[in-house]
Amino acid sequence: MSNNILFMARRACLLSGSAIAAAFLVPAAARAQSADETGRASADSDADAEIVVTGTSIRGIPPTGSGLIGVTREDAKLIGAASTPELLATVPQLNSFNTAPRTSNGGLGSFAPGLRGLPPAATLPLMNGHRLISGSTQQTNPDYPFLPELAIERVEIVADGASAIYGSDAVAGVVNFITRKRVAGVEANVRYGFADDYHAFNAGGIFGHDWGSGSFVAAYQYSENSNITGADRRYRSLDFRAAGGVDTRSAVCPNANVNLFTGTIYAAPSLAPGLNTCDPRGPVDLVPENRTHAVFVSAQQELSSAVTLWGDLLYSDRRDVVQAALPGQTFVLITAANPFFQAPPGTGATFEFVDFRPDNLVGADHFDQTFRVRSGNATAGVDVKLPGDFKASVYGTFNWSRNDTFQPGINTTALTAAAAGTTTATALDPFGTRTNPAVVAAILDNPTDFTNRQRTRIGAVKVDGPLASLPGGELKVALGGEYRRETYMQRGSSGGVGFPEDLSRNIASVYGELFVPIFGEGNAGPMVHSLALSLSGRYDHYSDFGSTTNPKVGITWEPVEGVNFRGSYGRSFRAPGLRDLGSTVGSYYAAAALVDAFGARDPSRGAAQVNTILLFGGNQALKPEKARTFSFGVDLRPRFAPNLTAAATFYDIKYDDVIGTPSGLGALLFSDPTFASRVIRNPSAAQLSDAIANTVPFFYTFSAVPAIGNILDLRQGNFGIRKTNGIDFDVRYRHDAGVGTLFGGIAGNYILKYRTQLSPTSAVSNSLDAGIPRTTLRTTLGFTAGPVTFVNFVNHRSGITASFATPTGTSLYKSKGYTTADLRLSVKLPDTGFMKGTEIGLQINDLFDKTPPYFPGTDGIGGTYNAIGRYAAMSLRTAF
Repeated sequence: MSNNILFMARRACLLSGSAIAAAFLVPAAARAQSADETGRASADSDADAEIVVTGTSIRGIPPTGSGLIGVTREDAKLIGAASTPELLATVPQLNSFNTAPRTSNGGLGSFAPGLRGLPPAATLPLMNGHRLISGSTQQTNPDYPFLPELAIERVEIVADGASAIYGSDAVAGVVNFITRKRVAGVEANVRYGFADDYHAFNAGGIFGHDWGSGSFVAAYQYSENSNITGADRRYRSLDFRAAGGVDTRSAVCPNANVNLFTGTIYAAPSLAPGLNTCDPRGPVDLVPENRTHAVFVSAQQELSSAVTLWGDLLYSDRRDVVQAALPGQTFVLITAANPFFQAPPGTGATFEFVDFRPDNLVGADHFDQTFRVRSGNATAGVDVKLPGDFKASVYGTFNWSRNDTFQPGINTTALTAAAAGTTTATALDPFGTRTNPAVVAAILDNPTDFTNRQRTRIGAVKVDGPLASLPGGELKVALGGEYRRETYMQRGSSGGVGFPEDLSRNIASVYGELFVPIFGEGNAGPMVHSLALSLSGRYDHYSDFGSTTNPKVGITWEPVEGVNFRGSYGRSFRAPGLRDLGSTVGSYYAAAALVDAFGARDPSRGAAQVNTILLFGGNQALKPEKARTFSFGVDLRPRFAPNLTAAATFYDIKYDDVIGTPSGLGALLFSDPTFASRVIRNPSAAQLSDAIANTVPFFYTFSAVPAIGNILDLRQGNFGIRKTNGIDFDVRYRHDAGVGTLFGGIAGNYILKYRTQLSPTSAVSNSLDAGIPRTTLRTTLGFTAGPVTFVNFVNHRSGITASFATPTGTSLYKSKGYTTADLRLSVKLPDTGFMKGTEIGLQINDLFDKTPPYFPGTDGIGGTYNAIGRYAAMSLRTAF
């Protein structure tokens, strides 16, 4: 691309970034929007009175007091996302905004980006209003569904506490994926895209038949992408001394370093004084290789004018191959008896400690970890129309998942034995490739190989309808009950040690919601065009930790037509996951000389440290996380500018009893009164026996435990407190001109305050100084002229402030902001012959290939940025 074209494109993007126009994410007004009002197709073919909007259990009303963010099917098509995580990466309020979505912890974690900087587990994903299953091995909170793109009707996000309606996990909000129910004929799409050292392909189709009294829909999508490693992307050195930091390059490299503990390090291969350093990011994946199949089936049939059967099924099969860093081998003792021993010249050494990365043993600079996650979400039920316009819905859900994890590893016992080998057939060569293949095989025979299965079974009933007619409208109510059983099973081993887990619990719930139209069309007056109140509450009883009750009140006031004020107050909770409660407890032995490596230095011991036992894992004493949520907002649709809408929401969240672990707290663990019971100094024999009973030992056997000075209970607990508030905003406008339609907007989130405490008695810290961006926003500017639509999106994430290591401690560094521009062009072909119903599209993400901002600790690589860079794709859609 020439410099002139780049200059013109950059100018166009900057102009659009400053335009205040319409964003594709639109908080719903107090009433349902029609196609005439929005310029888009209706969100559902059913009558408005039959629609249950996210955030309420009552048909035909919006979530009173709360704002609603929506992404329509047309939006999703224009965005060109190949998966639901990619689609959600365009939402400024989500933590995954403008990133290349991937699971946390490689394939171990779940696809669950949180809202407004809060933890992912605090946001509840749904499909058609029903709970989903987790595919993770670490968490049991629900995952986002991998829906075929063509099966999505819309996505609704309520960024407000919603446990009064949905129960656990709806602390920060709810993300509800709503699927298409009625499709006539066949639609298909195919997309191929590429970036530097990267490609992605996806193709799908949907078939539907509508016979009036019923319908059937089936959709399938195949997706794949290659990987991107650190070496594939531009980054600077990990030596941050020029910026006031420290040299963070690794000293554990393919070329070994030898330490004689004389104050001098010797660097292989010459073993002259010096230090081999390397950048460990190169072979590690920023985006893993992926292959995904997704199938969705939906059907409904009226048995009579009053009875309708329905069912939905989503199945996905995802396989990730993750290039992971090789574990460094440090302080490996080699003596002169080892035939591969090399003494640094002139030292006369007969033994040495060697640090090295095992590239020569593995035959590569990384391990390939594989994760295959198969999950299904199936719900079926019957809707019955009752007298008085009431409706009963009885349904059952069966969700299942299986995660097969394989991670290669190093057998440290075999490595130590090989280091002590005395022949070429038994010895380790830490300097080259001469280690016997049989010895190499023994050292590499230490995989983590697990299969995890989760199941969720739900039976539920709900009745809703009008109780009475009031002057302001119909007084409506919804009542429901639910019984849920969750199970988690783990089989497999790590390093030959098995961790079988069989966890389960039952949850019984009842809930109710009342909608009171105080003022409305029948009794409107000055400054009260409408006024509505919503009261809701839910009681959940868990078989493992007890009960919780969560109320919510919402109010929407429309003083004049086109101006809505809304507010809500509620309580929400997140139940501890099954693995939070019951995961295997491991006990670790840290010798006195190694306690620093475990963050276990006890200041009261002074310079003399003691042998320490550390406990990690689940905790049966956990309680639910709790939250108090408050929001106030305004929605504008002025009569003098019918094509202009604007919305702003102030939110305030206090999140208590957040589950976490006290590990890594250093001196705080020993000084904070909250953790006093977690430190047992000079334990008795009975205390030691009690601490390690029913645990899996690591790095020792119970019979070999020496005298123990400290026991540290680092299992999870309800320690954390988070307090945050901020503003969500959205402005959009569209103008119909003679040649077409111009549209644009801006939507985003601005965090006013985010305070964190590691415990109720610890100091308050500012999370905005811990890497959370204060501002995220996305602008839109586009036009439609006949068959052509062109759109420019600009994505902005403000610079982060975070601490980094300095030679004397730590300091704060503020990075620059991160702004990228995306282009979309779609053209509908003439509606004749083989071109009928066909549309072609071109998309370019990150047009200017923005380099992540510099930070003297990560240099942007692996942070919350889009590692793919400039990405171009062509797509073809057709219907027949």
